[in-house]
Amino acid sequence: MRKHFLALLMVVPVLVCCKGKDNPGQGTDVEPFITIGGETEYTINCEGGSASFTVTANIDWVAEPGDSWITVSPLSGTASETPVTVTFTCEETPKLKNRSTDIKISGPGAGKYVDIVQLGNPMAGAATELKSGDKVLATNPLVEKFLTEVTYKDWPEEDASSRKTKIFDYYGGFDGVNLTWDNWGKDWPDGDIPSQYSIRWKQEDMESGIMKLHLEDKLGWKGDQDIEAGSLYVNIKNLVPNDEYTYKVTAASGKVLASGNFTTTGHLHQVYFLGDPQKPNVKGGGGRNARDFGGWTTLDGKTIKYRKVYRGGRLNEKWSPYPLNATGEKEVLFEGLGAELDLRGNDDVMFEPAVAGLDHCAPVIEQGGVTMLKNDAAKTKQCFEFVVNSVRNNKPVYFHCSLGRDRTGTLFILLMGVLGVREGDIAKEYELTYFAPVGYSVSSSDKKTNTIPTFHNTRLAWVYSDVTPYFWELAQQTTGKTFKEGVEKYLLEVAGVSQKDIDDFRALMLEDMAE
Repeated sequence: MRKHFLALLMVVPVLVCCKGKDNPGQGTDVEPFITIGGETEYTINCEGGSASFTVTANIDWVAEPGDSWITVSPLSGTASETPVTVTFTCEETPKLKNRSTDIKISGPGAGKYVDIVQLGNPMAGAATELKSGDKVLATNPLVEKFLTEVTYKDWPEEDASSRKTKIFDYYGGFDGVNLTWDNWGKDWPDGDIPSQYSIRWKQEDMESGIMKLHLEDKLGWKGDQDIEAGSLYVNIKNLVPNDEYTYKVTAASGKVLASGNFTTTGHLHQVYFLGDPQKPNVKGGGGRNARDFGGWTTLDGKTIKYRKVYRGGRLNEKWSPYPLNATGEKEVLFEGLGAELDLRGNDDVMFEPAVAGLDHCAPVIEQGGVTMLKNDAAKTKQCFEFVVNSVRNNKPVYFHCSLGRDRTGTLFILLMGVLGVREGDIAKEYELTYFAPVGYSVSSSDKKTNTIPTFHNTRLAWVYSDVTPYFWELAQQTTGKTFKEGVEKYLLEVAGVSQKDIDDFRALMLEDMAE
């Protein structure tokens, strides 16, 4: 911020009449000046506010605010011996740290600056407040609405003419009409990011040093997270729906700053791991398009356990910045992930985990769909065995390709199918990639060939319309002719997976449905 205004004045001797001396500001022998009445440095609180100063000048002048978050009135004035009151208004700051700007008052040959500092907002970035005893929605509201309202029949129950998708009836993704390449970065919501909430405490209870959050649920999960010194809140997300949580925030001395309990509702355990918000070609970075298998029910009355198997988009890549930042990597470990399965091909596969300490497998698969199931049957077997062994070893596994759509979608259909989830429900979950940003739901490279970004990964196209009929075809060769049996037949006879691995996977992943 500039503190002083320097002007070089050239004075040229001229003859002037007495009238010029009697009229300051009109004669050419009068040095131009601007005088600020009141303070020239202001401190405004984080909530915003207004303040005023006066301007007296013998020249016409203009007022120029240095940033868009400050407005000034009036923006100009004329030469006058009478002071003009100038009022500026600062809007509430979204920044955690202080921000500064200035107002430049200037005219021909003269100028002044008024400096403004706005204090940082200690609650900047805080999500909706969570209080002890609250019941909150864990799932993103846009996704929850779709999951609550939509039911699909199984593939064989509909003929081709009646088989439809309902995903484009919902807001939050690329419907080919409302969202364009021009507005995708700012005008649509992050439907793949779960609901977030903030636990807060009083400033008078603060102590110096790092604080700690302890969070645990009734399912046996628990996690500890450091909180930056001076913070008045901590955001929490990635909550399991229909669960009960307890929390405690403690200062370095052990003093309890906040504690309580809450319950959650919802249909899906979504997860998001923080990334670089300036990540190019996508709307923000992070671990996107990611969700847990848990909570889905099977046709034989079982429920898939939470925090065992996750699907999603890439967590690292060959170019920088990586999708995850340092905080995102800590969030991966806070969630409890212990293994990563990378389904990417030669162009972008990584042979090391995105987060140090995770078990890692990268079989190198170039294409999803039936091509993956048939041509890469041995690698599909390798994927299945890695997932099963990770669950056996109590290491929750996250599998992904680049976008979390095609190769990821293929393995997802296989795993959900062999567990016995109804195929119509698998279709509904498969379409949730619609709610993810560009770079996941729609490839950023599509901009080269498509004038309108359009989501294609519905139950009627691409991988789903390829893989699902293949498994149903195999199902017709089984006794019960179920989707589950069709997938199992593929695993046993095409991929060469053992019956023990299939049985163990079901035993480890499924539990009796809660009353």
